[in-house]
Amino acid sequence: MLHHHTGSLVDDLIELGDSTTLFLEALRGNRLLVTILSQEEIFLSGHWVIKRVVKLFFDTPEIPVLYCVSYLNRDSLTEEEYKCLVDDTLPIGLVFLALNNAHSIQKKNITTIQEISPDHAAFLNVRSPKIFRKKYDYWVDDREIGCICEFFNEESLGRV
Repeated sequence: MLHHHTGSLVDDLIELGDSTTLFLEALRGNRLLVTILSQEEIFLSGHWVIKRVVKLFFDTPEIPVLYCVSYLNRDSLTEEEYKCLVDDTLPIGLVFLALNNAHSIQKKNITTIQEISPDHAAFLNVRSPKIFRKKYDYWVDDREIGCICEFFNEESLGRV
């Protein structure tokens, strides 16, 4: 396992424009696993959206690295992408990387804020309620796939 100072790891993740999954897997040297807490199709702002709430972890879902909430535009997905998202337990990034050219995938409008969130701290199973929320629009070529929010802090990233 690579040892990485968690303060700089927070900075690296905040600045990252590429795949979060591949970045964390490269640091750890093994596959990032997913527990889907909820996944439902909802009608939002005139469109069908898949709302997906997950914990991403290496060792056990009780000590996740990231907690994520995604809103994926159903109409922007290919049938194969939709099937993989609904039927498989994979990180979103791996689904799209498996079915698309990596160069066609982009994160746009990336914003990160630090907030006090006891609820997100509980989801991450961390002591400090100081949580980073990284939000971005996820695109494949000219398709706006959706919006993804990643929640993490130094303690959760220390599990990498």
